[in-house]
Amino acid sequence: MRVLSAVIGILVLGTVFGPSFFSIQGPISLSLDRIAWAGVMLILALRMIRRSEPIPQLHRLDFVVIGLVIWALLSCLRFGMFNADQPPIARWLFYLAIPAATYLVARTGFGKDGSELTSSIDALVTMLVVLGTYLSLTSVCEMLDLRALVFPRFINDRDVWEFYGRGRGPLLNPAGNGIVMTLGLCACVIRFFSSGRIGKAIYGLLAVVALAGCYATLTRSVWCGAAMSLAILGMLYVPVKVRVVAFVATIVFAGAMTLGLKEQLLAFKRDKALSANEAAKSVELRPLLATVAWEMFLDRPLGGHGFGQYLTAAEPYHSIRSHGIPLENVRPYVQHNVFLSLLVDLGLIGLSLHVLFVFSVLCIAWRLSRMHPDGSPHRQIGMLMIGALSGYFCNGMFHDVSVIEMVHTYTFTLAGLTVTVWVHADALAGDVTAAPLRRRASDRAVLVAPRGSVLSPVAHP
Repeated sequence: MRVLSAVIGILVLGTVFGPSFFSIQGPISLSLDRIAWAGVMLILALRMIRRSEPIPQLHRLDFVVIGLVIWALLSCLRFGMFNADQPPIARWLFYLAIPAATYLVARTGFGKDGSELTSSIDALVTMLVVLGTYLSLTSVCEMLDLRALVFPRFINDRDVWEFYGRGRGPLLNPAGNGIVMTLGLCACVIRFFSSGRIGKAIYGLLAVVALAGCYATLTRSVWCGAAMSLAILGMLYVPVKVRVVAFVATIVFAGAMTLGLKEQLLAFKRDKALSANEAAKSVELRPLLATVAWEMFLDRPLGGHGFGQYLTAAEPYHSIRSHGIPLENVRPYVQHNVFLSLLVDLGLIGLSLHVLFVFSVLCIAWRLSRMHPDGSPHRQIGMLMIGALSGYFCNGMFHDVSVIEMVHTYTFTLAGLTVTVWVHADALAGDVTAAPLRRRASDRAVLVAPRGSVLSPVAHP
């Protein structure tokens, strides 16, 4: 069994048939994808013990990921692992340790000759196109209240009232659903530029479907993430002067739209169980949450208040009156920003490790996308990583995406594949020659893989 193929299967399983579909309740709940993940890890460990699976060449980012996981675990041990309604150790296991382990699995993806890596990346892009299309159509049906067409059926459960009426998908969260659909959109863009005329028409249509799905989430951060991913990927195909003009025009247009439609954007009705006034109020809570996070940071700047301990640790800070704002209004809420959440929980040390990881992977992804031709695994995984981080950043500014099912699993898996391709692309640097790919003002010449290489471009119809 190919380990990377199994990981791709786990991504689909966790997205469509995750804990909301089936789970075994206990001190630590088990779902189908988590059980499958344990099986994959067991198989990989046995292969490494038998030396049938080569140990990957280590990269500095591997140590950053390991450091982040260990720091969060130490935080759990120091402040308590089971002293909350949602045990911090369970959050550490499912939302950080398992995604990080999946990153390490992806780091073994090169195999003996790289053929598995190439085919797995191609399969991953295909999977994201199909999965993104399914999620998009499901989200549109949710928004239009065409419940008979929504599958799995638990998405229609009115008892789970939060986000009902929006495109929340099988993850039951429009932000998480939007991040995966943004990945599907990026996969369509990748295939669009590496296909012929018929392929361009098909993938162009599927990209429109993905955009419709992102809109159906009725979530502003999802819209921003999809727009940012398209804008950044578009920079790969236009001259530098056009990029500058487009960047300035985007800022001016976005500012004008925000000023002109501010009230409508903040107060429009989204959830069936949430009025427009309540929607506007939810936006007003974010400055209060940021103030609480600032006060908590001042007390414990380096180590934080404990991983998964926010609701307990934040309690005294809601009574502060020196700011002249009603901080008690956010007493039942968790942080609505992934970076502030990490800062409060893990301090500057944990946040620095996380930001270093995200920024480094983004730089690697951009270089892979710029240096290699359409259809190559380098460019495909680079563009996917850019899309994933665009969605992660835009949604993470308004939601704690680190506790949304599957978000970190996708992010860390793609990061592991990105680093793996980067490490082995460097190893092949002596065989790589500079050659013009196409007449672009922005790229007079690019680095391409040698003819016959396992990392050569893959053409699509």
